[in-house]
Amino acid sequence: MENEFESALQGLLNFEYTDAESAEKYNQLFRSMIAASMKICGETDYSALVQQKIEAAEKKFGAKMEESDETDAYKKLREVIRFEMSREAAACSKEFEICCTDSNFNNAMAKIRGDLEKIVPESQKEVVDSIGYSLFSDFTKYFVCTTFDMIADAKIYTMKEFRPLQLNALGKELRTNVNVIRQQNAKAQKSETVTNWFRILMMLPAFLFKKLYAVNMVNMFENSEEQVATAAEMFEELDAAISQFSAGDEYKVLQNFLKNLQLENCFTVRIKPKNSQKPIVN
Repeated sequence: MENEFESALQGLLNFEYTDAESAEKYNQLFRSMIAASMKICGETDYSALVQQKIEAAEKKFGAKMEESDETDAYKKLREVIRFEMSREAAACSKEFEICCTDSNFNNAMAKIRGDLEKIVPESQKEVVDSIGYSLFSDFTKYFVCTTFDMIADAKIYTMKEFRPLQLNALGKELRTNVNVIRQQNAKAQKSETVTNWFRILMMLPAFLFKKLYAVNMVNMFENSEEQVATAAEMFEELDAAISQFSAGDEYKVLQNFLKNLQLENCFTVRIKPKNSQKPIVN
């Protein structure tokens, strides 16, 4: 079944539309890949395989991963890859942290205050700041996690045994993102500016999914042409970074993404001080 999955995947990755029957040929390959992946996932103990990865990583770096309540095998595998990335960056003295200083927050508020003052009187500045802090905090966590997860996803793809699991996990996540954006589009937002940042980030993994599995879900996102163009540009930069990735480069990707989103003065990405506490966002 593994051979059937890989054969269908490679067929899709190298597929060319040549005649009127091409669409049906593509669909046959797609159905074959999905069917094989589901059968493999149903017969494989991925939790056990991920546990093996954990033990190997801990042995390699002589350190224990932090305890996690995560039970989803694919999300747990991402944690393993992010643990390895963190240890590799530390070993090369390229460990960074992501912070939001008072100056950063003021710069961010300058971008969204106008949105918030439409729903809260200007006289209630403390309420505006409170809402703004909550929105920006949520975005910060999502921004960092999405970026690091995509780098982890690219690394996981090189492990053929996990591709069937990854195909289903990423497809499910993207469908969830599509539904979230449609819900956002259907109702007024506290800050359209922040929501637009989320829209770009939620669509971004679709470009990686298209490259890895030749399945285009980009068009399912009801985003503007400008947002699609920004996400496409960000993916091109990510793809280039992954092709020559070295320890600590995940932070360079973050910095590049901040420029794409015009948020470079709203975050601080800096060398992690020795013996410091955990970074604000991990």
